[in-house]
Amino acid sequence: MERGTWVFIIVTLFLGTLTAAAAVPGVMEGFGGIVIAIFLAYCGLIVVAQMFSALYAIQQMIEGFFEKKQVSKRVELR
Repeated sequence: MERGTWVFIIVTLFLGTLTAAAAVPGVMEGFGGIVIAIFLAYCGLIVVAQMFSALYAIQQMIEGFFEKKQVSKRVELR
């Protein structure tokens, strides 16, 4: 995919999560709410990074599966 597509996907996911978090008022109030929000954002960052690396690995495996293999030739040594 193109870089612009990846940026659009990431921004959409971020804004969707932010909107859902802002829709529930009063759940996270005070300092404890800030700490919990920072912790959950950090966990989300780790999950997204692992998802992208897993998708990249799957892409490489699929490309390797459909790639033409080189045929080795037998060489006789005298």
